[in-house]
Amino acid sequence: METKIDFVVTWLDANDPEWKASYQKHRGGEHFEDKGRFRNWDIFRYWFRAVENYAPWVNKVFLVTNGKNPDWINPNNPKLVLIKHSDYIPVKFLPTFNSCAIEINFNRISELSEHFVYFNDDFFINAPIQPDYYFKDGLPRDCNVENFSVSPFYSPEEKFRNRIQVWCDVAVLNHYFDRQKVIRQAPLKWYGPHLWGKHLLATVVLFGRHNFEAFALRHNEQPMLKSVVQEIWDKEPQMCEQTCSQFRQDSSLNPYIIRYWQFATNRFYPMKKKYGKYFGLGVNSKDKIRKVLLSSKLKSICLNDSALCSDESYNEYKLMLHETFEKKFPNKSSFEI
Repeated sequence: METKIDFVVTWLDANDPEWKASYQKHRGGEHFEDKGRFRNWDIFRYWFRAVENYAPWVNKVFLVTNGKNPDWINPNNPKLVLIKHSDYIPVKFLPTFNSCAIEINFNRISELSEHFVYFNDDFFINAPIQPDYYFKDGLPRDCNVENFSVSPFYSPEEKFRNRIQVWCDVAVLNHYFDRQKVIRQAPLKWYGPHLWGKHLLATVVLFGRHNFEAFALRHNEQPMLKSVVQEIWDKEPQMCEQTCSQFRQDSSLNPYIIRYWQFATNRFYPMKKKYGKYFGLGVNSKDKIRKVLLSSKLKSICLNDSALCSDESYNEYKLMLHETFEKKFPNKSSFEI
């Protein structure tokens, strides 16, 4: 029987006056200054065009918003499911301005299939993809490259990024799992050919350790099992509830915990580290990003904004992205009016 695979993508119109007023009200009048989190690049329609062109086999696309959808979206598309936060997040956590709270509750979306791929709105499919790129034998395909640690990070613009949350993810993992027992249950998933070369080094160095240290970060779309998200809630409701704070806080989980839990329960199908690539807007060169977009060498890419991207760079990169995406996907998708 063919596995049904859904896509889930989250989106927010940060220019919406009602959302801004609600944000400031719950922040005690504080204006939001994180441009890298809330700036609108107006390229989301190309996400749908990419899906229709490169992954037409998808079962359903769940668009998760605060209730305000893009004005160009076609609500009558039979593959599209519009989901508001209030449709699935418990009322005690609402309203929320915390993406981690939105993501850790995906298990509560009743219509969502067991097998789904989660996308931020800046994760783009960049070339034709088959279902077995994401799932094989019913398991999420992933590469369990281990690291010795996640180096501390701080900048005045981006604070600690998500590094403290990643430490929390691994700490929770180590409370429930013994690394040696996990490896003994499926040794080829931890010492297999998908890790040959430099990616096997950390696993060898960590031989005998009972705790996980860290995993190589993957800031691209992520195949997930709905049952795993539910299992995390069942095992660790305290940290899950803490993650559902109205605004993001450092001492909490983030969606990487789902990926890590899949590793620790051996519910993944090993693949070589060939998944998409991360590009920082305003950091990586415009020419490099344009070249990658117009190529099909990378299956998917992340076009990530950050506080390091100045207003001047924002305008330049936005123009480049619009021109390049229009060249790549000149025709509307059935998801657009």
